[in-house]
Amino acid sequence: MRLPSRMVLLIGSALAVFSAASAFAQTEPAQNPFGNTAQATTPAQSTPAPKKKRATAAPKAGQFATDAEAKASCPGDAVVWVNTGTKVYHHAGASAYGKTKRGAYMCEKDTAAAGFRAAKNEKKSS
Repeated sequence: MRLPSRMVLLIGSALAVFSAASAFAQTEPAQNPFGNTAQATTPAQSTPAPKKKRATAAPKAGQFATDAEAKASCPGDAVVWVNTGTKVYHHAGASAYGKTKRGAYMCEKDTAAAGFRAAKNEKKSS
């Protein structure tokens, strides 16, 4: 049985491509013009650099890291969360209480002397 000339040409082309691919795979890696050998890396092999954590500033005088510390230092006074970036304080029960990026707990009576003001959109809880 004779194969048509198109079939022979197709089979010959496929063999040529396969031979070239296997020969290419066995060659040494290409040299980088800057002197380092080029290395292929896949996303699975490379690991992202860890994110740097922002150092938390030490609380200033009258500011506390936890709600419990503030309550122990302010008997009879309301404890508020002060946003040290905006100079605004929030009462317990407010959505921003204890949740802003930069802040501390304080006694409400000490906030005015430290330059903080109450948030305009919330009311003091009793």
